[in-house]
Amino acid sequence: MMIIPSRSSNLLFCIILWSTEVSVVFSQNKTLKEEPSLIQKPDSQNKTLKEEPSLIQKPDGLVELDEDPLAVLGKEDLTTLKSSWGLTVNDQCLYEFVYQFEHADSLPIGDDVFKGTCEFGGLENEGEPQIAPDGIPYLEPRRFYERFPDYVWATMGFNHLSVDWLPCGRRPAGYKTAQYDFSFFRVTPEYRAQTMVCKLVNDTTVTIVPGEEFCDVKQEEPNGMNFFIVPGAMIDRDPVVNMPVEFTHRHQTYGPLPHYGLRSWDPEQVPEKPNEWNDIPSFMSSYAGNLVMWQAHVPYKMVSGEESQFHSGANRYFETTIQTLPDTWGVKYDESDGKIQFTIVGKAEICRGDYERAQKAAGGAPIYPNYDDLAAVANDKSNKADGNKTNPKSDENNEEEIPEPSGSSFTSSTNAMIIQILILLFALQQ
Repeated sequence: MMIIPSRSSNLLFCIILWSTEVSVVFSQNKTLKEEPSLIQKPDSQNKTLKEEPSLIQKPDGLVELDEDPLAVLGKEDLTTLKSSWGLTVNDQCLYEFVYQFEHADSLPIGDDVFKGTCEFGGLENEGEPQIAPDGIPYLEPRRFYERFPDYVWATMGFNHLSVDWLPCGRRPAGYKTAQYDFSFFRVTPEYRAQTMVCKLVNDTTVTIVPGEEFCDVKQEEPNGMNFFIVPGAMIDRDPVVNMPVEFTHRHQTYGPLPHYGLRSWDPEQVPEKPNEWNDIPSFMSSYAGNLVMWQAHVPYKMVSGEESQFHSGANRYFETTIQTLPDTWGVKYDESDGKIQFTIVGKAEICRGDYERAQKAAGGAPIYPNYDDLAAVANDKSNKADGNKTNPKSDENNEEEIPEPSGSSFTSSTNAMIIQILILLFALQQ
């Protein structure tokens, strides 16, 4: 029986201990990679309601899960429009918010003034709205929304942005053409979806357009009544506080909208026909006596075509108690790459120094995604997945097996090397 000197035994012990640590460390790394749920994401708190469906109490006492209580607001989605945003604050405490996106080919474009693809109520389609290629009626909006981090909410006063694509536009009058609505909300999506609800008008002589949803003037529940509590000044009750003096609201038809509030606008600026629409007007809304939304309408003709375009607008507000409302805004279309930028500028609630510190504490400025690279990566993964299904271990032109890097192969090669070292040490002792 061969006895190994103590020095060699110590060396062997160290090698074996080292190999064990390597295997453990690699195993831990592999676990984190295979189980991403172990990694805490910064925005996990904001996704709580979405990831944990709410409970609904039914009349019979049973409780069921509502899978997506925010579905009425559209999709919390950036990829469809390839969108991104950025916010800066200068030394004069003015913020500039820029939202960049591209019009998706999957979004249908309807005909003006509810004709053609937007026609309804005629004998040809027996009163049913026409269905677009995406499977949704042309007359229904496609909605996307994006939450802002808390420091952005504190800076601008807006909690989230809803980008609505309306293939047929909406009433009144000259706004019946394809358009984007950019709606900035001062309340959370949960508040809009669960609190800003009402009894809808059930009179077809009022809701002429299929799919239109308006709040009835006669409301029995507090949530519905809150649509008609309008903020007013102490002296002059006609203008709405925090809105331009020219703004008025309608208590019927297309004024009070569920999840949007009681909308107000300048009726004198509404064009008679879509071809006369040459500005980007602002709308605003209130709920329960508070301002909840600032909105801009942009016709599709301003963000499409063979020529680059830029359009802008500005507001002055009556008896302002909210200092962060946009003073100016604009939309820029670049025909060379199809990118669209919508920008608002206003007075920030926190100045540059505090804003930058808050942004840094939240993880830094948002990064503009490169959607072309993301699409290429997704396509590459899809191709590899398809290839693995047909021939997971070999190439079509070469019958040699293609090794798959994994934790097990790394550990096996490491252990094999250690065994070779051990054999060499035993041989040297003989």
